[in-house]
Amino acid sequence: MAGYWKGTATQQGSNRTFDAVALIDAAGNAQWLLTRAGLLSEDSFVVSANVCCGTQFEDDVTGKELGETRTRDGDIEVSVNGSALSGELRFHGEDYRFTLNAASDYNRSVSLATLAGVYTLRENTVLGEEVTLTMTIQADGRLNGSYSNECVFNGNASIPDASHNMVQLAIDLANCGSKGSSKTWNGTYSGLGVLLSGDSVFYHSVIGPTWLGPQSVER
Repeated sequence: MAGYWKGTATQQGSNRTFDAVALIDAAGNAQWLLTRAGLLSEDSFVVSANVCCGTQFEDDVTGKELGETRTRDGDIEVSVNGSALSGELRFHGEDYRFTLNAASDYNRSVSLATLAGVYTLRENTVLGEEVTLTMTIQADGRLNGSYSNECVFNGNASIPDASHNMVQLAIDLANCGSKGSSKTWNGTYSGLGVLLSGDSVFYHSVIGPTWLGPQSVER
């Protein structure tokens, strides 16, 4: 089930469509990211679980909505059939059906030396404020960075399987509490990411006290 999967999810009842991505590493650590119309809106959320190690999984999940500190429970039923990952998800009282396709990006090798660099991102928060993220990743995996909302972070990136494009992240977020940020965001985060677009974009997601959304950080 490991891979980088992309497709759509449909909210049952309303028929609203979400962009959907699944990040799953070889150890079964999995995230499903649902965002509305490609935008980081209040409808966006992530659910996570460990799905190791078969082609089917049915169990409880935990999730967070964008910018929220509250963790909510859900459940998911998912299976792999060829190059498709499909299933049903229930979260926060809503049901979703999704079909995701395997992205070829996962099946190429990546190294910390290739990942190393300086990345930036400018995006609008759910409060309508623009924030800039700057992230530096060293060739030994150490990383640090800051947001223009005064949050700063330090941590580590690792690649358990160099033959596949999937990065594990461990990050400590600190100094939040002003300029559109909340001090409740401070804490320890973990997540996954993939290096995309000719090694120029690092797409990643981390979950901790809150979830700040999937971030496509460009060199």
